[in-house]
Amino acid sequence: MSLRVIPSKMNLIRFRRTLNFLIRVHDLLEDKKEILLLEISKRINETIKLRKEVNEMLKNAYELLNKANVIMGNKKIEIIEPISEYKIEIKKRKIMGISIPAISFSKEKKPISYGISQPTVLLDNFIEIFDKCTPMLLRLAEMEMILIKLLEEVKNTQKRINALEYVLIPRYKSLIAFISSVLEESEREEFVRIKKLKSIWMRRAVHE
Repeated sequence: MSLRVIPSKMNLIRFRRTLNFLIRVHDLLEDKKEILLLEISKRINETIKLRKEVNEMLKNAYELLNKANVIMGNKKIEIIEPISEYKIEIKKRKIMGISIPAISFSKEKKPISYGISQPTVLLDNFIEIFDKCTPMLLRLAEMEMILIKLLEEVKNTQKRINALEYVLIPRYKSLIAFISSVLEESEREEFVRIKKLKSIWMRRAVHE
Protein backbone atom coordinates (compact mmCIF):
# COMPACT_ATOMS: atom_id res chain seq x y z
CA MET A 1 0.00 0.00 0.00
CA SER A 2 2.72 2.42 0.97
CA LEU A 3 4.40 1.97 -2.43
CA ARG A 4 1.32 3.41 -4.14
CA VAL A 5 1.09 6.50 -1.91
CA ILE A 6 3.20 9.63 -2.27
CA PRO A 7 4.32 10.57 1.27
CA SER A 8 3.57 14.27 1.06
CA LYS A 9 2.17 16.75 3.56
CA MET A 10 -0.85 17.32 1.31
CA ASN A 11 -1.64 13.60 1.33
CA LEU A 12 -1.14 13.50 5.10
CA ILE A 13 -3.67 16.32 5.58
CA ARG A 14 -6.10 14.71 3.12
CA PHE A 15 -5.90 11.28 4.75
CA ARG A 16 -6.34 12.74 8.23
CA ARG A 17 -9.49 14.52 7.08
CA THR A 18 -10.78 11.31 5.52
CA LEU A 19 -10.01 9.38 8.70
CA ASN A 20 -11.88 11.90 10.84
CA PHE A 21 -14.85 11.66 8.47
CA LEU A 22 -14.82 7.84 8.61
CA ILE A 23 -14.70 7.91 12.42
CA ARG A 24 -17.71 10.26 12.50
CA VAL A 25 -19.62 7.98 10.12
CA HIS A 26 -18.69 4.98 12.28
CA ASP A 27 -20.00 6.73 15.40
CA LEU A 28 -23.23 7.72 13.63
CA LEU A 29 -23.78 4.14 12.48
CA GLU A 30 -23.19 2.89 16.02
CA ASP A 31 -25.80 5.37 17.26
CA LYS A 32 -28.20 4.24 14.54
CA LYS A 33 -27.68 0.59 15.49
CA GLU A 34 -28.38 1.34 19.16
CA ILE A 35 -31.60 3.18 18.27
CA LEU A 36 -32.66 0.31 16.01
CA LEU A 37 -31.99 -2.25 18.75
CA LEU A 38 -34.05 -0.24 21.23
CA GLU A 39 -36.88 0.01 18.69
CA ILE A 40 -36.67 -3.74 18.02
CA SER A 41 -36.71 -4.54 21.74
CA LYS A 42 -39.83 -2.41 22.22
CA ARG A 43 -41.57 -3.93 19.21
CA ILE A 44 -40.65 -7.49 20.22
CA ASN A 45 -42.38 -6.98 23.57
CA GLU A 46 -45.45 -5.53 21.83
CA THR A 47 -45.48 -8.41 19.32
CA ILE A 48 -45.18 -11.06 22.05
CA LYS A 49 -48.03 -9.45 23.98
CA LEU A 50 -50.28 -9.30 20.91
CA ARG A 51 -49.39 -12.86 19.89
CA LYS A 52 -50.43 -14.12 23.34
CA GLU A 53 -53.76 -12.28 23.05
CA VAL A 54 -54.37 -13.67 19.56
CA ASN A 55 -53.44 -17.22 20.58
CA GLU A 56 -55.78 -17.05 23.57
CA MET A 57 -58.64 -15.74 21.43
CA LEU A 58 -58.07 -18.39 18.75
CA LYS A 59 -57.92 -21.09 21.40
CA ASN A 60 -61.29 -19.97 22.80
CA ALA A 61 -62.76 -19.67 19.31
CA TYR A 62 -61.73 -23.17 18.27
CA GLU A 63 -63.00 -24.65 21.54
CA LEU A 64 -66.40 -23.17 20.72
CA LEU A 65 -66.14 -24.45 17.15
CA ASN A 66 -65.33 -27.97 18.35
CA LYS A 67 -68.35 -27.93 20.68
CA ALA A 68 -70.57 -26.72 17.83
CA ASN A 69 -69.08 -29.39 15.60
CA VAL A 70 -69.98 -32.12 18.09
CA ILE A 71 -73.58 -30.86 18.35
CA MET A 72 -74.22 -29.89 14.71
CA GLY A 73 -71.90 -32.18 12.82
CA ASN A 74 -68.96 -31.38 10.61
CA LYS A 75 -70.92 -31.02 7.36
CA LYS A 76 -73.26 -28.34 8.70
CA ILE A 77 -70.33 -26.37 10.08
CA GLU A 78 -68.53 -26.48 6.71
CA ILE A 79 -71.42 -24.81 4.81
CA ILE A 80 -71.52 -21.77 7.13
CA GLU A 81 -70.11 -18.78 5.30
CA PRO A 82 -68.05 -16.02 6.93
CA ILE A 83 -70.01 -12.96 8.06
CA SER A 84 -67.23 -10.53 7.17
CA GLU A 85 -65.12 -9.99 4.07
CA TYR A 86 -61.81 -8.16 4.34
CA LYS A 87 -60.16 -6.15 1.60
CA ILE A 88 -56.47 -5.98 2.46
CA GLU A 89 -53.96 -3.51 1.05
CA ILE A 90 -50.24 -3.47 1.79
CA LYS A 91 -48.51 -0.11 1.37
CA LYS A 92 -45.09 1.23 2.32
CA ARG A 93 -44.15 3.77 4.95
CA LYS A 94 -40.94 4.99 6.52
CA ILE A 95 -39.54 4.39 10.01
CA MET A 96 -36.11 5.95 10.59
CA GLY A 97 -35.63 6.08 6.83
CA ILE A 98 -36.43 2.37 6.45
CA SER A 99 -39.21 1.31 4.09
CA ILE A 100 -41.59 -0.98 5.97
CA PRO A 101 -44.97 -2.56 5.15
CA ALA A 102 -48.20 -0.99 6.35
CA ILE A 103 -51.30 -3.19 6.21
CA SER A 104 -54.66 -1.48 5.84
CA PHE A 105 -58.01 -3.22 5.50
CA SER A 106 -61.72 -2.59 5.17
CA LYS A 107 -64.43 -4.91 6.47
CA GLU A 108 -67.78 -5.68 4.89
CA LYS A 109 -70.44 -7.47 6.93
CA LYS A 110 -72.42 -10.32 5.35
CA PRO A 111 -75.69 -11.91 6.54
CA ILE A 112 -75.35 -15.01 8.73
CA SER A 113 -76.17 -18.13 6.72
CA TYR A 114 -77.33 -20.59 9.40
CA GLY A 115 -80.88 -21.08 10.61
CA ILE A 116 -82.51 -20.24 13.92
CA SER A 117 -83.02 -23.91 14.79
CA GLN A 118 -79.28 -24.54 14.97
CA PRO A 119 -77.26 -23.96 18.19
CA THR A 120 -76.49 -20.36 17.35
CA VAL A 121 -75.05 -19.32 20.71
CA LEU A 122 -71.86 -21.33 20.23
CA LEU A 123 -71.50 -20.19 16.63
CA ASP A 124 -72.33 -16.59 17.47
CA ASN A 125 -69.60 -16.56 20.09
CA PHE A 126 -67.16 -18.28 17.73
CA ILE A 127 -67.88 -15.82 14.91
CA GLU A 128 -67.70 -12.84 17.24
CA ILE A 129 -64.30 -13.90 18.62
CA PHE A 130 -62.93 -14.77 15.19
CA ASP A 131 -64.21 -11.49 13.75
CA LYS A 132 -62.39 -9.55 16.48
CA CYS A 133 -59.31 -11.70 16.02
CA THR A 134 -58.90 -11.11 12.26
CA PRO A 135 -57.78 -7.45 12.52
CA MET A 136 -55.42 -8.49 15.32
CA LEU A 137 -53.93 -11.18 13.07
CA LEU A 138 -53.37 -8.59 10.35
CA ARG A 139 -51.77 -6.25 12.88
CA LEU A 140 -49.58 -9.11 14.13
CA ALA A 141 -48.48 -9.90 10.57
CA GLU A 142 -47.58 -6.23 10.05
CA MET A 143 -45.61 -6.09 13.30
CA GLU A 144 -43.66 -9.24 12.44
CA MET A 145 -42.83 -7.92 8.96
CA ILE A 146 -41.62 -4.65 10.52
CA LEU A 147 -39.40 -6.61 12.91
CA ILE A 148 -37.89 -8.53 10.00
CA LYS A 149 -37.15 -5.25 8.18
CA LEU A 150 -35.60 -3.67 11.28
CA LEU A 151 -33.45 -6.75 11.93
CA GLU A 152 -32.27 -6.69 8.30
CA GLU A 153 -31.34 -3.01 8.74
CA VAL A 154 -29.37 -3.82 11.91
CA LYS A 155 -27.52 -6.54 10.00
CA ASN A 156 -26.70 -4.17 7.12
CA THR A 157 -25.66 -1.41 9.54
CA GLN A 158 -23.37 -3.82 11.38
CA LYS A 159 -21.75 -4.83 8.08
CA ARG A 160 -20.97 -1.17 7.35
CA ILE A 161 -19.65 -0.69 10.88
CA ASN A 162 -17.39 -3.72 10.49
CA ALA A 163 -16.11 -2.47 7.13
CA LEU A 164 -15.21 0.86 8.72
CA GLU A 165 -13.85 -0.61 11.95
CA TYR A 166 -11.78 -3.44 10.52
CA VAL A 167 -10.90 -2.30 6.99
CA LEU A 168 -11.19 1.40 6.14
CA ILE A 169 -10.23 3.06 9.43
CA PRO A 170 -7.19 0.78 10.02
CA ARG A 171 -6.15 1.32 6.38
CA TYR A 172 -6.15 5.11 6.73
CA LYS A 173 -4.45 4.93 10.12
CA SER A 174 -1.75 2.81 8.52
CA LEU A 175 -1.38 5.27 5.62
CA ILE A 176 -1.14 8.21 8.02
CA ALA A 177 1.44 6.39 10.15
CA PHE A 178 3.49 5.54 7.04
CA ILE A 179 3.42 9.09 5.65
CA SER A 180 4.14 10.59 9.09
CA SER A 181 7.09 8.24 9.52
CA VAL A 182 8.53 9.09 6.08
CA LEU A 183 8.04 12.84 6.61
CA GLU A 184 9.60 12.71 10.08
CA GLU A 185 12.58 10.79 8.72
CA SER A 186 12.88 13.29 5.89
CA GLU A 187 12.75 16.18 8.39
CA ARG A 188 15.44 14.56 10.53
CA GLU A 189 17.66 14.06 7.49
CA GLU A 190 17.05 17.67 6.45
CA PHE A 191 17.86 18.86 9.97
CA VAL A 192 21.13 16.88 10.00
CA ARG A 193 22.02 18.15 6.53
CA ILE A 194 21.40 21.78 7.51
CA LYS A 195 23.37 21.29 10.72
CA LYS A 196 26.33 19.93 8.75
CA LEU A 197 26.12 22.80 6.27
CA LYS A 198 26.08 25.32 9.12
CA SER A 199 29.09 23.61 10.65
CA ILE A 200 30.97 23.79 7.34
CA TRP A 201 30.04 27.47 6.87
CA MET A 202 31.17 28.30 10.39
CA ARG A 203 34.54 26.55 9.88
CA ARG A 204 35.04 28.39 6.61
CA ALA A 205 34.13 31.70 8.27
CA VAL A 206 36.71 31.08 11.02
CA HIS A 207 39.48 30.28 8.51
CA GLU A 208 38.66 33.35 6.47
